[in-house]
Amino acid sequence: MSDDYQIPTAPGYPGHPGRRRIARRHMLQTLTPLYVLVRATGLVSADGLCQVMCERTRDSESGPGTNAMVVYLSPFEACLDAAWHALAPERYDVLAASAFTPDELLIYQPERLPYCLHVAWGAHDGQLVVRRDGGLLRLSSAHSAPISRLIDAIHLRIELPVLESHERLWEQAGLYAHAESHARMLAASDAERHRQALQAIQRIPGTARPGLPVNQVALYDVESAQWHFVALKLFETIVQESGPGR
Repeated sequence: MSDDYQIPTAPGYPGHPGRRRIARRHMLQTLTPLYVLVRATGLVSADGLCQVMCERTRDSESGPGTNAMVVYLSPFEACLDAAWHALAPERYDVLAASAFTPDELLIYQPERLPYCLHVAWGAHDGQLVVRRDGGLLRLSSAHSAPISRLIDAIHLRIELPVLESHERLWEQAGLYAHAESHARMLAASDAERHRQALQAIQRIPGTARPGLPVNQVALYDVESAQWHFVALKLFETIVQESGPGR
């Protein structure tokens, strides 16, 4: 699980180095419904490019960290992200990943598209951890999708063990009706999701300063309008038990 991300300036945003256009347009395809957070299309920069929420992954043995597109299992989680960054409803869109074209990201990563699945927020003793850049510390699983020169479709795959560990996390928080709450948020209007996200931000029990260790996983339950916390070690156990060969 990656938990030390930074929000970079997205490719195509004014001030990002080396911006240039590419001719072809790629499409994202998913078996699991996924969502992305982007600036509202009416407020894009003069060259018509779009800014999608990205994170910077950690350096690893396989290479240096890179910008990864954030994908969400719920549009509400994307709205919560937008609310924390004080984005007004008219300043952002939550799109199905299949409706987003990631071509500007591919300028700098032409062979594989990195993406990370938002899972939850990091917390320390009942308080959400804030990063040095001001964002909430995100817990997510890192992935990458191969890009073909012959096929425009890019397949975003979330493996079954990842989905199972996500569901078990909500159960460990005592939120057994999460599937029903998720369905209600899918059916809700954009305005209602934004209102609920603002309430979630207001209900944050406190924030922990940057640098404090994460020892809990934080989840927000729309039905009770409360934040719930699960021990990080317990979640790590869930991930291990849900892994291949269990």
